[in-house]
Amino acid sequence: MSIGTKLILLLTLTVGAVMFLASFLSLRLREAALETALRDELRAHAVTLQIALEENYANGQTIESRRLIDRLRENSRVYAVLLFDENGELTTISQPATNDVFRRLPEISDVLANGRTVETVREIESGKYLSIVQPLQLDAGRRGALEIVKPLALIESDIRRDRVNWLTTTLFLLAVIFAVVVVVLRRSLTKPFQELLQGAYALGRGDLEHRVAVPETRDELAFLAAEFNRMADNLTAQRRVAENEAENRLALARELRHSERLAAVGRLAAGVAHELGAPLNVIDARAEQLLENPATPPEKSARNLSIIRAQTARISSLVRQLLTLARPFDFRPVPIELGAHLAETLDQFEQNAARAGVVTEFPAAASEMTVTADREFLRQVWLNILQNALQAMPDGGKLRVERLLETRHERAYAAVRFADTGHGIAPEHRDKIFDPFYTTKDVGQGTGLGLAIAHRIVEEMDGFIEAENNPAGGATLTVGLPLVERENQ
Repeated sequence: MSIGTKLILLLTLTVGAVMFLASFLSLRLREAALETALRDELRAHAVTLQIALEENYANGQTIESRRLIDRLRENSRVYAVLLFDENGELTTISQPATNDVFRRLPEISDVLANGRTVETVREIESGKYLSIVQPLQLDAGRRGALEIVKPLALIESDIRRDRVNWLTTTLFLLAVIFAVVVVVLRRSLTKPFQELLQGAYALGRGDLEHRVAVPETRDELAFLAAEFNRMADNLTAQRRVAENEAENRLALARELRHSERLAAVGRLAAGVAHELGAPLNVIDARAEQLLENPATPPEKSARNLSIIRAQTARISSLVRQLLTLARPFDFRPVPIELGAHLAETLDQFEQNAARAGVVTEFPAAASEMTVTADREFLRQVWLNILQNALQAMPDGGKLRVERLLETRHERAYAAVRFADTGHGIAPEHRDKIFDPFYTTKDVGQGTGLGLAIAHRIVEEMDGFIEAENNPAGGATLTVGLPLVERENQ
């Protein structure tokens, strides 16, 4: 239920309750006034009749008294007139049909004994009647009683009419008040509130150009509407500033990416030139020797040709690595148990490690770990990392390969750590070791593409690869791949 409806109901009910109470009290006062007027009229008739009858009795005109009472039948406002003698017996009545009802009245004895007037309300089958009984001097030494009865129906019809008028007037005024309250509240409260509500909805939807109508009245709602529009203006201005800043940042980011691309292209070109330049120089030098000395002994010519072939193979290997790094991978993912796959790769690598004086450790894992990956591409990742570890320990050392579970961003990973005892990673090199052609090795010891290729393969398998230094010396490379849940294996 809206605030306007609540206020309309509250005001209408409150005003209605006050009106009903005031009308009810007014009606009760009106009823009391009508009854008082009827009583006054009855007393006036009783006193007037008493005086006339006592004068007739004093002059001995009893017949005239009877005629006077009979004439009262013509008065529709008088129900009955009764005369009682000194013994309380009914002697004269203007309505014979009521003879039995008024024959013995307890009030008569009290009036005859004490000589005081008694007023009472009698209930007869035809309704309620107002009665006044007062003493009547019949003649010297004799006291009778006079009773005049008037029907309360004389005022009950007025009361019923007043009640109908009261109810009709009250309902009409209530309807008018309700209509006025509805119109006033809708114009001064409900409509401005709806405007503000629609404005809030519009701002919530991002329509900062929406404005609300400001009422002409200088009240709180007008001030609120003006402040709302002022707030919308401020938000619009702030959004324009934010959009300008975002465009500036976007342009800056584009320039930065462009610069980074140019720098990457430059590094790539420099790396390719460097890696190709060395073997090409060797090939050129050996070919020049062969051309300048046609009579070179066969043994020396064969040695030069072998060197040329070796440098050509080096160039071919570099080209293959560049193609691997550049073209999209054609993965054929299958479930792979990491322990068996790593053991197989380490067996292939064992001879190279022995020649380099490196001891490998491969402890058992707490549980089997299965990942979904391409078997050959994953083997290339292990071999590239193992080869990099060997080159980091030119004087031999120890390489520990272990498996463990890791949880990142509420996702489980099977992680493999390669920890060597080499010279570690210099702080200035840590952020660059996965860049193509970035290497700290001597010329001919590596192209700087192995870790870059491994990094790209792992990322495209939805995994992660990280490098850090060991507290006791050496470096650790960690490769994480999404773990296949046991129930899905």
